[in-house]
Amino acid sequence: MINNIKIDNFEMRYFKFGHGTKNMVIIPGVNMNSVMKLENLIIDAYKIFESDFSVYVFDRITKMEKSYDVYDMASDLIKVLDYLKLDNLYLFGTSQGGMIAELIAIKRPDLVSKLNINSTVGYVDNNEYKIFNNLINLCNENKIYDAVDLLAQNIYSANLYNNIKNTLKDYAKSLTSLDINNFIIECAALNNFNVLNDLSNIKCSTLIIASKKDKIFDYHKSIELNNKIKNSRLYLYDDYSHTVYDEATDFKKIVYDFFIE
Repeated sequence: MINNIKIDNFEMRYFKFGHGTKNMVIIPGVNMNSVMKLENLIIDAYKIFESDFSVYVFDRITKMEKSYDVYDMASDLIKVLDYLKLDNLYLFGTSQGGMIAELIAIKRPDLVSKLNINSTVGYVDNNEYKIFNNLINLCNENKIYDAVDLLAQNIYSANLYNNIKNTLKDYAKSLTSLDINNFIIECAALNNFNVLNDLSNIKCSTLIIASKKDKIFDYHKSIELNNKIKNSRLYLYDDYSHTVYDEATDFKKIVYDFFIE
């Protein structure tokens, strides 16, 4: 069931599954539409967690302003976590969601028991931002299919991309103007993101996972995260892609074992 929270001047949606005593929070990366539409797929994909964890999956706020950045995303999610009285969190973030998770662990270490960040970085450099700027330009030119295709080619492995490329036109047609507007803002929010000097403030045990074939973020940035976050460990895949968290069959088990150890 999708829940909607209204706080201050924003709304945020989430869904919950599982019945464990530990609270797990999933923060997704940049999406072209709401992850709430993927509720059943996510529940099925993360069913290994449902006995030990109560799992909360959060969307971004429903309507973002142009100046909205990753720091704002983290601040608003913290407000929601406090509103729901959630703490002792097992915090799981992918890509931009990993950046949000980093910020939560930096700003509110009292909320986080363990941290898992995947396919993410401590800062976004100009070269990495180019693809997001290209996506923004395509969307502003109303070339939505081209944007969907460009994103898919860069986040998925070649095999997965080839398996889904015939579905991309229908997916592009399903996107609303609000979907595209929010996607543009999420992409723009990555510009100038940098928490490198604050990563030493993360005190909780942290697992960092990345793929050496990630086309979005250089996996050496994950090695850098591992060096900057004191109580951290790094797991690198040789294959897969940016969405290694969806593609690697043992990924969920690795995270689960880390969370319950």
